Amino acid sequence: MRYIIIIISIFSLYSCTSNRDIVEKKPQPGLFSKDSSKGVTITDFINRGSQSEKFYVNSFLWRASLDVLSFAPFQSTDAFGGIIITEWFKKNNQEIKLTALIKSRDLRSEGINVKAYLKNKKNEISEDLALSRKIEDLILTKARVLRLQNKLK
Repeated sequence: MRYIIIIISIFSLYSCTSNRDIVEKKPQPGLFSKDSSKGVTITDFINRGSQSEKFYVNSFLWRASLDVLSFAPFQSTDAFGGIIITEWFKKNNQEIKLTALIKSRDLRSEGINVKAYLKNKKNEISEDLALSRKIEDLILTKARVLRLQNKLK
């Protein structure tokens, strides 16, 4: 009986110790994933070819779009995809939302597409083609000015 008590006490004392050699490796967060082995890191973007291959849209159109649309609060921007989306903002008793899509690596008039959405008091949403075209023209003019300033440097 004495040996049984000694054996039980040894097992109970051994089970109470915290001698655990199991170490779990915690995943490091990546840019688009919580696990860095599955996600994309910043160095993937930095080491991605030459300077001209880093951006898939025209840099003058991108900078001009950001500058022209800066009066509205941005909801989302994507420099690699060339997309700018603003939040709804009030102007003259109407709420306006703008989306800009840069579709080209060249500075061309077809390289930018802006859509202006208007929301009235009844929460009906419509697209204003005239306002969209005016904003496109402003962006194209600003992009041409930026290109000329870059050539002069």
